[in-house]
Amino acid sequence: MTKANYTTENRHFKHLSDIQRGKLEQMAKCGTYTQAEMACELGVSQSTVSRELRRGKTRQLDYQRNYYEQYIAVSGARVYQENRANSHARDHHKYSAAFLAALSEKLVPKNGLRLHSVDTFVQSYKKSHPEERVPCTKTVYALINAAVLSIRNIDLPMKTRMRPGCDHERKQFQTRRAAMLDT
Repeated sequence: MTKANYTTENRHFKHLSDIQRGKLEQMAKCGTYTQAEMACELGVSQSTVSRELRRGKTRQLDYQRNYYEQYIAVSGARVYQENRANSHARDHHKYSAAFLAALSEKLVPKNGLRLHSVDTFVQSYKKSHPEERVPCTKTVYALINAAVLSIRNIDLPMKTRMRPGCDHERKQFQTRRAAMLDT
């Protein structure tokens, strides 16, 4: 592998600053720059410039009442801020607090006997409380893995016995093993 084709280095993506958006607006207004030249001038990727131009494109009306589209840095920044505000991970507070409390109570028994697994508890709770917002089983496992709930992985006996890995890898291994035994 030659150094010119070396593509495994870490990428350092950057967000556009307000100053860069202002420069981009001037270049877009000028009309002589291509997206690649704008990106080179700003020191960012061409796809960043393309996305920013699409984000900040605003429909304008001239004096002859003709519509045209123009990039405006302020509208691009506003759309960027709105997208950033909506890009956070969803929290567990949107789910029923009663469900989360009952989950912790049922899956960590005090006398050592468990009546439910995570899956059976989620499904039975959904049936008995249809008006409440209950997460799916996969989300409950994700909350347990993220240590959001008081339940830990060690509290789930089946989870400690499961081997990590993908099912399709195991199936491929089993089919290769069966093929080797047949020959």
